Amino acid sequence: MYDFYYTKLLNDPSKFEPRAGNRWVEVWEPDDGGGLVLLDREIAESEITTKIAAHASLQSDKAVDNDLSNRRLRLQLLIGSPEQHKSDAQILPLPISQNTFEAVRTTWNMPTELLRMMLSTLPIATEFQTQTLTGELITGLMARSARSRDWNFCLGLVYNEDTKVISGIVNGMQADETTLMLKCIQESTDYLQDPMLLPVFLLELKVHYFAVLLESRAQGIEELEYRTGMRHGFSTNPSRNAARDRARERLLKELNFDEITQKLTGVTGTLSFCDMTFASSLRALEMICTVRNRLNHKRLDGIGSNVQNGVDTRISYLRELIVGAQLHGQVLSARTRAQVQTVYSMIGQKDNKLNIETAATSQTIARTGLDHSNAMRDMAEDSRNVAILTRKDSTDMRIIAVVTLLFLPGTFVGPFSHQLLVARSNLFDSEALNQSQPRNVRRPYINSGFFMFLPRDSDQVVSEWIWLYFALTGACTFVVFLAWYLSSKRQNKEMLTVMNGDKRPSVPANVLLEPEHGVAMMITTPPAPSPLWMERSRSTGDIDPFVSLGSTSDPLK
Repeated sequence: MYDFYYTKLLNDPSKFEPRAGNRWVEVWEPDDGGGLVLLDREIAESEITTKIAAHASLQSDKAVDNDLSNRRLRLQLLIGSPEQHKSDAQILPLPISQNTFEAVRTTWNMPTELLRMMLSTLPIATEFQTQTLTGELITGLMARSARSRDWNFCLGLVYNEDTKVISGIVNGMQADETTLMLKCIQESTDYLQDPMLLPVFLLELKVHYFAVLLESRAQGIEELEYRTGMRHGFSTNPSRNAARDRARERLLKELNFDEITQKLTGVTGTLSFCDMTFASSLRALEMICTVRNRLNHKRLDGIGSNVQNGVDTRISYLRELIVGAQLHGQVLSARTRAQVQTVYSMIGQKDNKLNIETAATSQTIARTGLDHSNAMRDMAEDSRNVAILTRKDSTDMRIIAVVTLLFLPGTFVGPFSHQLLVARSNLFDSEALNQSQPRNVRRPYINSGFFMFLPRDSDQVVSEWIWLYFALTGACTFVVFLAWYLSSKRQNKEMLTVMNGDKRPSVPANVLLEPEHGVAMMITTPPAPSPLWMERSRSTGDIDPFVSLGSTSDPLK
């Protein structure tokens, strides 16, 4: 029957990687009835095909080897090179070439499904029957254990019911596992009359390994239970319960939930894999028993009662071991689920405590922030009052400055106008005026010749040159206010230049960045000046002394 997947795998070079380390095992039975002889050696790949062909040409009644005359071949076993598994899901290529594998398969009359099983990760156990080209009846078994790094064996076994020769290929095991399997075969050569002895050994070794692993995981689960405080607490001694409660509280503070979660995750995966291993091994064991019972009906006389009873006892024990391991695994799974729920609850409780503490801390921070906000509000109110008072003082100072600038030119012009008028006209005689006044009469602080309150020869009080005084005073006042305006405007420009220089951006003001692509674009319109300085400047009177006086829009006024 055409097997498309077998053809695909056989033509894939990556599935075959010839390497050294393959072993060849032979068991010979002497004609004189002596003990079976086991031969074990490492074999090169080039010798495998020759060895198989030579053994296939031996006669069934006189299967004689060149070195072992008068001995009959009972077992020929090809063991693949030891593997080093790095992952449970990793499928390593076969340690022989395509041609060698095909020669082994066809010579030993194995089905094409053998290659599919050997390059799979699924646990498989199946039997088959066929005939050789000469009509000899072949009964075979294919078994693959659940994929793992330990005891990852794959077995293809055929038994020729006419020649009584057992032929098999084993692959996927590690070096120490191969050594242990060979030791079991060597110490049980008398039982090799049973063709199903090798599959029973392989199943037993794998089941025993994972049963021991299950027991070690049980100790780990018990340790986790003690760490999380999973004690019954039903003691009638109150002091004992109180001591346990104190110990539990102490342990809870020291728990590392990351470590516990990691261990629980690992235990859950191990228990699941063990359950699959035990279930698949039990199914394979039932298949072995079926094949063995069918063969025993045909050859009861060929096997001694002791051999048959010994194998039956081992199979019975192995079956009960698998059942017991499954029950134990169910209990451990339930305990693990309980621990997962417990740890989940404890993490939730711890999170709740942290949330409560966080809420309390947030409340304290909020209260502190409220106090700070109230303090800032009071500070803002005080600052506002200070600003109002400062603004009032500033306004008063501006009023004083304006009044001073208004009257100072006239006061300044007075003495100079007196000298000018005296030089041009003798209308007033200041010396006569001073001599005519009594000594106890105080003269004016600013001596001006425009007014004569005690005229000697004339009744005229005001000089006719009074217009010159007003003209000079008005001109000086205009010059002073104009100079003040120009100076304030120049200082305002200088201050704006300094402020713009301090706030200069990394990108020129006339360059915009496109928000999506970050592309710079030039703009021709210069940016408008900030109104903040203008408003504040107007409030302080730095731009226009006349407009700023009492006309600001500052809300602090």
